[in-house]
Amino acid sequence: MKAVYPMLALDTAWQRGSGAATQFASRIARLKQAAVDLGLEAGAVHLAAEIAALEPDLNDEARFALVVLIVISQAALAEGSTRFPVSGDAAKEPLERKLEALMPAPIEAGARARVAEKIAAILESDGAPAVIGRNRDARRPLLFLKPYLYHERIYHAEQRLAERLAALVDRGAAALNRKAIANALADVAARPAIKDGATAMLSSEQLRAVEIAVSSGLAIISGGPGTGKTSIIAAILRVLARLGVSSASVALAAPTGKAAHRMNESIRNMIAAIERPAAEDLALRKALPASSTIHRLLGYSSTRRAFLHHRGNPLEAEVVIVDEASMLDLTLMERLAGAMRPGARIVIIGDADQIPSVAAGAVLRDLLPAAGKGETLAMAGACITLSENYRVKSDNAGGGAIGLAAARINEGRTDLISAHDSPVERRKVAGEIAFSGVEFLAGAWESLPPFLARFSREQVESDEYAALAGRTYALEGGKFRPDDSTALKEMLQRVSRARILCLTRIGRFGADAVNARMHREALLRAGLSQRAQMIAGEPVIVLRNDYGHMLFNGDQGVLVNLAERSGRRSLAAVFERDTRLEAFRIEMLSDAIDLCYAMTVHKAQGSEFDCVGLILPEHDLPLLSREMIYTAVSRSRHSCVILGDEDLLKKAIARRIDRFSGLTDAISTHRAKPPGR
Repeated sequence: MKAVYPMLALDTAWQRGSGAATQFASRIARLKQAAVDLGLEAGAVHLAAEIAALEPDLNDEARFALVVLIVISQAALAEGSTRFPVSGDAAKEPLERKLEALMPAPIEAGARARVAEKIAAILESDGAPAVIGRNRDARRPLLFLKPYLYHERIYHAEQRLAERLAALVDRGAAALNRKAIANALADVAARPAIKDGATAMLSSEQLRAVEIAVSSGLAIISGGPGTGKTSIIAAILRVLARLGVSSASVALAAPTGKAAHRMNESIRNMIAAIERPAAEDLALRKALPASSTIHRLLGYSSTRRAFLHHRGNPLEAEVVIVDEASMLDLTLMERLAGAMRPGARIVIIGDADQIPSVAAGAVLRDLLPAAGKGETLAMAGACITLSENYRVKSDNAGGGAIGLAAARINEGRTDLISAHDSPVERRKVAGEIAFSGVEFLAGAWESLPPFLARFSREQVESDEYAALAGRTYALEGGKFRPDDSTALKEMLQRVSRARILCLTRIGRFGADAVNARMHREALLRAGLSQRAQMIAGEPVIVLRNDYGHMLFNGDQGVLVNLAERSGRRSLAAVFERDTRLEAFRIEMLSDAIDLCYAMTVHKAQGSEFDCVGLILPEHDLPLLSREMIYTAVSRSRHSCVILGDEDLLKKAIARRIDRFSGLTDAISTHRAKPPGR
């Protein structure tokens, strides 16, 4: 066992006692810090070292190069890629950028070229046969299929998903009557909803999206904030009802509980706002399909660690509609596609310009380029990108400014703040912030405390909220009393109105530090000991999937004082699931939850807030990108305040994430196969 320690670069008592700490271990330690800057956990480097240890005969230089290569593959997955170019001309720039990020100057700058040479030698000479397979059937952690490096499990998941999506595209929905679809669309368009006192007419672009959704085996709809995606989902349901598809045959889903709840609430409000409802609309009001997480839809069992629905036991739904699909990762989409029954259809809706899921693959984004290239999905006319922004045209000046800013960020406009017609207002000090539209407060550490104080005072605190937080809520038979349930829903609604967003959890500009600061302020207001870890009224977030309690990464709730029938009193976290509330004593959740005054941009996906504060990091990080800024700004409905350095913001807007996927190619391959092959 001792012989393995140096290969893993473990700081063990044996190493310290024998003076066996090596240059290799020091380089691994530096690599861990660089990996964190790329958005990976430090443990990712140790995992890479463990995998590299499968090759015991490599010298330290070659071993370190192999570890770096494995970490690069992990970073690519975290950015939404399913493969990464590592040889030939296609690899030159992206590989160089990853090496620069993982081996920053000045310490490692001179060694980058040697590591690149070692990586090339390992790949070309089959220098790591226990780790890297060289054909699609090899059972190795990684596969090198020139010029790309894949994770073996991701490669096969991508192939399975491509096969299933190709079948959906080819099948289409030929059985539907085109005339009936046209008549249903016309009737829905003639019965618009009333939103904010104005008639919300469906545009020709939106009607085209609805038509694609109801007439395709697979439909992909992408649009930025304010493009009316919720209106389209409601219209899809209304058209399907007119075509004889009952609401019980339609499943609504989203990757997270928060996104599913928001989807359900928005659609319900939209259906309720129809001015002259037809019989089908009235039926929908009474029996609107409840949205759920994809895990819940597929019947995930925490005890069996398996899904109830799969190819052998498919879903009953005729149509599955997935919202917030930018968070939809490859593995979960493969599970969903595999659980569709013959003849069923799927509609995927989201914003492809957002950052992808933290898991491997970015299905929504990967599928859309195919339409632009005139291949794969374009043959079925199954893709549409929405371009018309209704927030910009609305009376909501704040929402209009956010829509304009998001569009310019997405275009790569580095003059976002300096342009003469900029939608962003500059603020010199925190006291000038109006919490409307998009505002920029220059500065760093000195600007943070006054900004957080204003944000907390005006967006988080209130006497009404303090009264709700001070109550003790009664739980009887697993349910809250009606008056407590009403108060809790108001509490959850209030606590979800505003959020601070950060790029990372760590560092003094990270979410952990901001949460700690705002927690101290909450304790001071409550007159409690600074040693209290959490108190009633504070927002919380689930950090990882907890299948035992069916809580999922990114679910958000609030802490309350709870009284149970047994007489027990405790601090509990309350979450809203569909239309019901569920409470969990915090000791039951162990370390699976954390405070959520602030959260990372990744965690904020699927959420929408009235007010967002985006705090840029102290210095440039590889994960600081256009997609990250766009995602953060587009989380806000009315107000977004950006705090940080203007040059850093420009760098972020200019930088796009390198993304590489084989999904489109794989779909093309499967569609080209003769029937029955």
